[in-house]
Amino acid sequence: MRVLLLNNVPAPYFDPLFARVGQESGWELTVCYSSSWNQDVGWKAETVAQTVAHQTVILDRQRPWLKTKLGSSLTASASLLEILWRERPDCLLIYGYTLLPQMTALLWAMATRTPYVIAGDANLYNDAATGWKRFVKSFWLKLVVRRAAALLAVGTANRLFWQSYGARAERIFDARFAVDNEFFARESLARQTEAQRLRQTLGLAGKVVFLFVGRLVKRKNVDLILRAARQLNDERIAVVIAGSGEERDALEALAAENSQIVFAGNVAPKELPLFYALADALVLPAGREPWGLVVNEAMACGLAVVAHKHCGAAVDLVDADNGAAL
Repeated sequence: MRVLLLNNVPAPYFDPLFARVGQESGWELTVCYSSSWNQDVGWKAETVAQTVAHQTVILDRQRPWLKTKLGSSLTASASLLEILWRERPDCLLIYGYTLLPQMTALLWAMATRTPYVIAGDANLYNDAATGWKRFVKSFWLKLVVRRAAALLAVGTANRLFWQSYGARAERIFDARFAVDNEFFARESLARQTEAQRLRQTLGLAGKVVFLFVGRLVKRKNVDLILRAARQLNDERIAVVIAGSGEERDALEALAAENSQIVFAGNVAPKELPLFYALADALVLPAGREPWGLVVNEAMACGLAVVAHKHCGAAVDLVDADNGAAL
């Protein structure tokens, strides 16, 4: 079976999945990314890779001269149409439904009556569109859901989102986000001694360390962590912020050189187990978090988790035994 899979940009938690699907499915699999990089997602561009199990196509790189004239999104859509026309896949697996390449794939599938599977991480509790945007979104999504051969759900909040637009339970299949639990558990344990030394270096010895991992952008609500630490003003606790982003300067100003708050800057994925090893709890205060894979990572390393109750991962993974969803 010829299957074309469309995603926005390469992501470290999708690469192993797509490689395994290509190896074990028996499909003739083509993985298309609209773009090789988006500065907003926070991952390194070198995650793009060809594998023997499937071919990978970066759509907006196919016609560099066209990209100069039309821009990335239109170029990706034009390249995608060319591939669809040439390869005539038996099925499409489409991540997302709002961007032009995604809409191009969906409309092509509907027009040619090609079965398609729709996937995404939309969260019922974050579905806040109003007015005309709500009308347009509802019309489009109900059409997409009604015509879909199947829908993939990453968790309960995502499943409820699909059902709110008319998806029937028997057409929804679980495809949960996951991390390499063994890697994080093994590496965080192996780096305990190094973590203790880092605690000493950062002045965190003997403290209860609360860790945030992620981009420093407004929707993550990192300022709530800093305000809570300042309000508590307790020498027994400390906060480590691992990540960077547009809000960093404002957050550092809010911290006001508080010695209990440490900004570690960007941390490479392979170094994350070290930071989980030095912490006692992960804090993820983002209310509009579709999932939050750092919750999976932290739990694999044995940390307690404090997260917003509408965070996708918190809905399924956080309870009184391992943390708090507030």
